[in-house]
Order: sequence, then C-alpha cells, then structure tokens
Amino acid sequence: MPRLLIGNCFTDELAGDPALLPQAHLQTAAASAQLLIWFARPDDIVVLPQEPEEELVDYITALTGTPRSSFQVLVPPPGVVGTDLLTADRLADPEFRGDLAKAIADRPVEDVIPLTPEASVVELGRALGFLQAVPGHAFVGQGGGMLLNSKAVFRAVAAGSGVPLPEGGVCTSKVDAEEVIAGLFAKGYPVMVKRDYSCGGLGNEIVSPVDGYRPVGAERVLVLPDRAAIRAYLDERWEWATNGSRYPAVVERYVPDSRGIFVEFVITDDGPVFSEHGEMLSAPVANAQVIPSPGLPPRALPELVAAGGRLCETLRMMGFRGQFCADAIVTGTGEVMFTEYNGRITGSTHIYTVIGRQLVGPDYADSRVLVEYCKWPVPSFTAAAEKLAAAGLAYDRASRTGVVLVKAFSHADGTVRFCVIAEDFEAAEVVRERVESLFLPTPA
Repeated sequence: MPRLLIGNCFTDELAGDPALLPQAHLQTAAASAQLLIWFARPDDIVVLPQEPEEELVDYITALTGTPRSSFQVLVPPPGVVGTDLLTADRLADPEFRGDLAKAIADRPVEDVIPLTPEASVVELGRALGFLQAVPGHAFVGQGGGMLLNSKAVFRAVAAGSGVPLPEGGVCTSKVDAEEVIAGLFAKGYPVMVKRDYSCGGLGNEIVSPVDGYRPVGAERVLVLPDRAAIRAYLDERWEWATNGSRYPAVVERYVPDSRGIFVEFVITDDGPVFSEHGEMLSAPVANAQVIPSPGLPPRALPELVAAGGRLCETLRMMGFRGQFCADAIVTGTGEVMFTEYNGRITGSTHIYTVIGRQLVGPDYADSRVLVEYCKWPVPSFTAAAEKLAAAGLAYDRASRTGVVLVKAFSHADGTVRFCVIAEDFEAAEVVRERVESLFLPTPA
C-alpha cells in the first residue's frame, strides 16, 4: 500500500496570505520540503512544491537504500505564489488530483504524512477517498493545525496541563503587553517578545531595562529603561509582534544562560510515544542542533519527558495524531520551563529517525552524537558532496562517523546544512571546522 508524503511548509493556515511572504522565505520553504525524500520508502508517493534536485535524491537514496525507481514524485501546477509553496490551491488543482488518483490507482492509501497538518490535506483526502488515512483528520480539518503551532495557544494548553512556563502572558493589546513587560522588569527580569508562528528564533526580540544581555534565541536586544520607552517600543513594533494584528503577541520572562532543549513524541490513538531529545544552539538564532542533548542535569530529562507527555495527552484528547515537538529551556539551576510546541515534522525528525536510527543504527545514541550545522556556503549541493568525499569527511559506514548533507541547496542564501556523526560534541566541532574550511580561499 502506498503512503502519501506531502511537503507543505509555511501553509496558508499559518502564513496567512503567502503572496506577502519574502522571496527568501519562499525559497527556504521550497528547499525544506525536499527533506521528505529522507522518509521515502518503496511504493510511496511524494508530493513536493517543485521537482527535487536529482543530485539530492540520488545522494539521499544511496544512503537510505530506497531505490529511486521505487517511489513517485508528483508536483502540482503552479499556484498563487508559483512553485515555492504547496498552497491549498495547488492541492485542489484538478490536474494534480487526477495525476494523484492515477498514481494511487485502486490501492488503499496506508498513511498520509504531511510536513504540516492542515485542512487542505484533509480536503484532499476527502475528495480522493483516503480521508481515514489522514491522521487526526476530524481535528485538523477544523483548523486544528493552527492550534498545534501557535505560541499563544501553547501557553494556554501548557498552563491547563500543569506544564511549567516562564512567567508572562498572551497579549491582545499594547496595554496588556506594557503591563506584562513592566511587571517582569520590576522583578529584575529581561523579557522575550514573541511573534506567533515564527520559528528558529526569527520572530523573537529581547527587551530589558538594563544593558548587558546577548541576543541568544532572538534577533536583537533592546534596552527600555522606563515606561515611556516600553510604550514607544510597542508603538513601533506592535504590527510586527502581532503579524499585522492577526494574532496575539507572547510576552514572557527571558532566562539568560539557559539551554534550549526539545523533546519529540509521536501521538497515537493509545497515547504519546517519546521519540528523542536534543539541544538547539543559537548564535544569536538557531544555527545548530545536537542529538541527543549532551550532559543534561540528572532530573531534567525525566521532567522534560513527563511534562511533554502531558502536553501530548491534552492534544490527543482534542483529536491530534502525529509528530509532536515541545521546546523547553533548562536553566543554570536545572529548572525546566517549556516555551512552545509544534505539531508537525520538524527539522530534527529526519536527523534522528533516518540518519540516526537507520543509517548509524538503532543504538546510535549510546556512542554517537548527531550535530547538524546550518548555513555552510557552497557553490552547489553536488560541489559540497564532492568536496566532502575528496577530503575523506563523508560518512563512513564502517566507523559510523563522518558528514552527511541533510538538506537541499538553499537558493535563498547559497548554503546547505550538514550533519556530523561523531563520538561526542567536541569531536564534531573539530570536523565542523574542517568542513567549513573546504571552500575557503587557499592562503597565498
């Protein structure tokens, strides 16, 4: 039976009018969608916004062992923003639906795996007769995907589930936000202002009454010494913080010198199943991840899994099924506080499920770390792969160490992401330095 994999990044539900997205975001989404190739198995049908680079497909399938001829790739006709996003109009296109129906033929669809659960995927299943294969279709079909990826909704769900949060609030007006910021400042805390539905720290700003904080997990730090400065900041940034007044802003305590940890689960009919944990590294926004998280305090991981499981159970009772990730911080004193969640396949899922468990081995976490690094400037995906091989840095199955390219070449900034499989983080950093030197000019 075929599975249907759908590469829908930056969906209409989450992004609003896709025509307003910057071109760089669109190009990033197009590259991100191709990570679904890592999950492809024989008989699968993979729906992507544009044809994948064949060099990438050949590279991934050589590592996974899935024959390229054993699965199909379908690309719908262009939509409202061309070919960078799988927008709802593209999934509803009659020509595409006809092609998909022919690809499925008379076979029952085993499972539908979208990058992001959304109503347009449910409608596609309803129209072509595989609705029951769409996980949590009743919930997702009523806009549940928005609830699964909202920073504002997260705080309500977490608070109601007894999950620890940084002090703060969900603010629907500048007056609310001013009161929360001023109250936290009065306690001596810096503050994180979050724009809903942004990711990787790109929708965060830190504000503080005093100088001296580095922007970790946010794009910048601003000093607001008094109420007048707070008010002026909100006047200037409110449209940004609320996505043009579409969503509330989240305002919460910022805890310096904390570690950003994520825990991933699969939410099934029977309950949540813990998958993996890792650490996000930021400079100033997310630029690397380490799986599993190294050197957590003894009580931190059990607390992360237990509290993350409570979030999962609440969402399971609401009807969600599928991949789920909860983000948290572990403070310098070992305290755990959750900061957001995402009900979708993340940029970590393929790292540990495919590269970790399938390529390195099911016991990879016993003796290896997986460290993914962002934004390696390269001429092309092929040039990067060839350089790694020539330098003896490409992944070696015998030693279970080396470098794997994990994402398509980004035309937005001319970079790729790579994952170092090593004995520990320190060894991975040594390899990273070698990798990042490969395209540097040779000293005269």
